[in-house]
Amino acid sequence: MTATQTDPALRNNEFEPMWGASSPRGGRTVINRILKDGAKVPLFLGQSLINSLRDLGYSSTTSAICEHVDNAIQWGATEVRVFFHQTGKRGNYRIDCLVQDNGQGMAPHVLKAAMAFGGSMLFENREGIGRYGVGMKTAALNLGKVLEVYSWQEPGAIYNMTLDIEAIGNNTKNMIELEDPVLVDELPPEVADILCKPMVFPKRPEESQELLANSRDDLRERLGGSGTIIYIPDCDRLTASTAQTLVEHATREMGRIYRRFIDKGIKLYVNNRRVEAFDPTYWMESARHTKVEGITERRSRLVKTWQIDIPIGEGADQKVKASARLYLLPYESWSALPRKVRKNDLHIFDDHTCLLYTSDAADE
Repeated sequence: MTATQTDPALRNNEFEPMWGASSPRGGRTVINRILKDGAKVPLFLGQSLINSLRDLGYSSTTSAICEHVDNAIQWGATEVRVFFHQTGKRGNYRIDCLVQDNGQGMAPHVLKAAMAFGGSMLFENREGIGRYGVGMKTAALNLGKVLEVYSWQEPGAIYNMTLDIEAIGNNTKNMIELEDPVLVDELPPEVADILCKPMVFPKRPEESQELLANSRDDLRERLGGSGTIIYIPDCDRLTASTAQTLVEHATREMGRIYRRFIDKGIKLYVNNRRVEAFDPTYWMESARHTKVEGITERRSRLVKTWQIDIPIGEGADQKVKASARLYLLPYESWSALPRKVRKNDLHIFDDHTCLLYTSDAADE
């Protein structure tokens, strides 16, 4: 006996969706309307699509946050601050993520376009970092259910837009349109406090934290004439449960990822602590390892360089040149250092340095 003989719905050429209990209510409504009433079918079902995009593969919280740091640098920021704001009691911490920059900011119509999936100002432009116009939204929603963006191009004229997964999921319209940006006189208190008050980590903030502003009264001046704030409250998909672990991982990884930008003068902070460049090739003279006490040789030796032509995509005829370089550490000098210095200060036992080899293709 076939399935169509046993299932009445299939015998009558009907199809009943089998959505899960936590599926978006608005999405179920739209699908039922399409199946039963023959309503027009949009290319994208926003209610379910935006929930699905939460599962895009970011390997860590840091990798998702880097999407926003990339955007800030792309649009001219010279200072970028990342915050992991922890409140609550042990075992039930709430952590908000925030990224603030002093880049060129966005006019209201640009902000509205940027909040749309695919709303890229640089689509397929390979000279910069971003390309497709989905990173800001997917990276933020990968961490939490709400994304708030504040952007300005003149002091005090801050425009805000919000994406809320639950609100979108409950929307029963076939086509979901973005609301217009809202002009706000000042930042919400919870956002302003993150920018003005010390974080719970690093500890001893008076010694290790350099605040953006000391009060809300000073904040407007410190925010400057342009910039953008990405705020993700009450994150529910972080790769660590404490601000300390998130800060330490982000500081370590961002020091490596953005080492060339830091070397060129860009200031990057994580929880009000300045990030120093970490060069896994130990070649950059401004990198963190050069400040380790007790070392006399402060630089590796470049052994060999290869030029490689790499296709810009699978099967593409167009190619770009990349460099692969082999470096040799000053092992004769560094081998005499205490193991603690080599491991904790120089980090020469980390995975990315054990082969003494690096490729700069991604950087160049």
